[in-house]
Amino acid sequence: MAVFFLVLALATHDWGRTLESYTLDLCYRLRPVAPPPANLLIVGIDTASFSAVDHPWPWPRRYHARLIQRLSEAGAELIVFDIFFGEPGKPEDDQLLAQAIRKSGRVVLARVVESVRDPMFSRQIIINPLEPFSNAACGLGVSLLTPDPDGVMRHFHLSLAGQRTLAEEAVHLLKPELPLPSQGLIRYTGPPNHLDTLSFFQVLDFPGSLPKAQIQGRIVLVGRVVENLPLSQGQVDAYLTPYSRGSAGFMSGVEVQANIIHNLLTGTWGRELSWGPRLGLYLPVLLLFSLVIARLTPKAGLALLAGLSLLLFLGAWVLFCSFQLWIYPVLLGLGLVMIYGFTLFTRHLSDLQEKRWLHQAFTHYVSGEVVETLRTHPQLFDLGGEELEATVMFADLAGFSELTQHMAPRELINLLSDYFTPLTDIVLAHGGTLDKYMDSSLMAVWGAPLPQPDHAKRASQAALAMQRHIDSTLRERQVLGQPFLGLRLGLHSGPVMAGNVGSRERFNYTIMGDTVNLTHRLQELNRHYGTRLIISDDTRSLAGPTFLVRELDRVQVRGRMKPVTIYELVWSPPWEPTPLWLQSFQQARVHYLQRDWQEAAKLFEEVLRLKPDDGPATLYLRRCWRYLATPPPPDWEGVSVLDGRGD
Repeated sequence: MAVFFLVLALATHDWGRTLESYTLDLCYRLRPVAPPPANLLIVGIDTASFSAVDHPWPWPRRYHARLIQRLSEAGAELIVFDIFFGEPGKPEDDQLLAQAIRKSGRVVLARVVESVRDPMFSRQIIINPLEPFSNAACGLGVSLLTPDPDGVMRHFHLSLAGQRTLAEEAVHLLKPELPLPSQGLIRYTGPPNHLDTLSFFQVLDFPGSLPKAQIQGRIVLVGRVVENLPLSQGQVDAYLTPYSRGSAGFMSGVEVQANIIHNLLTGTWGRELSWGPRLGLYLPVLLLFSLVIARLTPKAGLALLAGLSLLLFLGAWVLFCSFQLWIYPVLLGLGLVMIYGFTLFTRHLSDLQEKRWLHQAFTHYVSGEVVETLRTHPQLFDLGGEELEATVMFADLAGFSELTQHMAPRELINLLSDYFTPLTDIVLAHGGTLDKYMDSSLMAVWGAPLPQPDHAKRASQAALAMQRHIDSTLRERQVLGQPFLGLRLGLHSGPVMAGNVGSRERFNYTIMGDTVNLTHRLQELNRHYGTRLIISDDTRSLAGPTFLVRELDRVQVRGRMKPVTIYELVWSPPWEPTPLWLQSFQQARVHYLQRDWQEAAKLFEEVLRLKPDDGPATLYLRRCWRYLATPPPPDWEGVSVLDGRGD
């Protein structure tokens, strides 16, 4: 709609009208030139006539009288003078002219308009020829030609203050019943000097009588033609036409009048689309184009724009040439261009906003360094994947399922937000990528989408930081009587398939593979061992010796053939020695694997004395008592067979 109103504004502005006028002039010049109308003849006052008469202007009126006599004798249907006889000449010459006009009975004379301008008012006065000539003529018409604001003669007007123009008067005398417009476009039959023309002196000096075939039945217009005439600038009756931009020069006023008469007699004057139909054309075309272009690619839209523009201007040319209708195509075409440009601009803004949104969105999932790399390497967003070495983390909020039975949905969402926000910040702060949230769990990865040589170390540091945050900050909720959740984590390092998964239109970046599955099972094993952070042997090896770990067990988890050695990642200030409870647990594990159940049980009890409620020590103590009662088979190697939740 904005483009529509802009087009309307341009249509009322000189700039918009000039564009349409230039295009109309081009259609004039591209239109095939028609043969000169057989019923029109111009008798031109030209350079040759001035040389033959050898008299300055105005000429003696006897020459005009002689012209009327010879044209009438030759059978001219109507003689139209585009010359104003307003000043008296020699009495005998004026009498001869008046007699010739009266005797012919088919002479139309020109009136002129004189404008009177004053600071207080302005008015126009129509001045008739001398009374003897006016009374003798069969008709009088105002010689009125009004160029467009750019000086080009394109339009005609048939009345001035209720008075007929010269062309209208001539047509009225020939066909009084013919309906005529008040104005219209002049449909020139061709460029200047296209109409049949005889020189004034040729008619006067033609030996004998004029050939009737050249004059009989024709409308003869008499006036000055455009040449290097010995006239002052104010006397030059010449106009620019649509052909003038093609260097065709000026057209004399009498030839313009002849073209107007031909248009009126044949009904071929040009018609212009009025405002109502123009609005009815502009609005649906622009609206439909805007709806279609919004669904096309820029290249397809450009092709459609080019095709519609060509069709529009070709159609306008055909309508003008064949149906005498001008539809003002330029501003409509400009409206199409503006819609296309506006669509491209909005798409560009949308792309920028989308990139900005992607940047902002990805900063919630990956670190700023990774975001910048993805922004500069957009091919990483392509559908597909690649194999990478990475460390995967699963973190689950312990106790959430129980709370869902007692809290409203909105309160649960707020609770998850209170926990996930700081935990996610810790992941990102350690260079990790948030893969997804799943109910009360989150999944993160280090080493994807960009490789990280120290991915295991970063993941381990992040896991310890998350546990410390839970211990030092969120436990305050328990003091305040607010719902409190624990945290269980699992870490495993190995090959993953990382990339965009889904359809070509909608996809999601994620990681897949056995490493992900095992990580999830390790996180679940925390329930069984009573721990909070379990890592695999692969993660422990890659993370380095700087971390304090407790070897928990060798487990055979569901879906894997080989046992996995699992560890508990323990946080301890680096300046403190290895805790006594950990030393006792390690010794107890040695005796346990040696099937020395009695000694192992004593050491596990020592661990519980040093660290009450220790989950692994409690579990192993139960195993020792069970094996004392029912020893395992001889081929037992200390591997616990688990289904992911227990043994």
